[in-house]
Amino acid sequence: MSSKALRPGAKSAQQSETSLDLRALRRTPGFMLRLAQLKFFEGFYEEFAALGLTPATYAIFVVIRDNPGVPPSSLASVLRLRLPNLIKNLNELESSGFIKRNRSKSDRRAVELMLTPKGAKLIAEGARLTQPYNERMLAPLSEAEQRTLLDLLNRILPL
Repeated sequence: MSSKALRPGAKSAQQSETSLDLRALRRTPGFMLRLAQLKFFEGFYEEFAALGLTPATYAIFVVIRDNPGVPPSSLASVLRLRLPNLIKNLNELESSGFIKRNRSKSDRRAVELMLTPKGAKLIAEGARLTQPYNERMLAPLSEAEQRTLLDLLNRILPL
């Protein structure tokens, strides 16, 4: 037998992806959620590329928009981001003029995050793309199934 035939991951001529037995993986929630995440991220990058938004920056903008004055630690916690990684993103967003950091009036040690008018305009543009994007991504499901999917995800991942 040649070493080429033993190479891990090599496919024989008869074995294509469509003939693989994936039943066990299709019954694995973590694997299926990961594939769904990849699909949604690929679609997101296509839809929001012109705005320069990533899934992470979109989420950051939405939380700040809906919670003006949110502290970075709360933002990191809810978005499941490590604080140093979030701070790097916040530094970039602040230097680009999308957000500003203010000292809290009630606790001068605390920092509060706010959108600038430029940041508010960008997330408003992103928000206009959100519904059509979600509709396209969830098109294989009926409206009732879409609501059920979100209800189930929110039960698994309470925020």
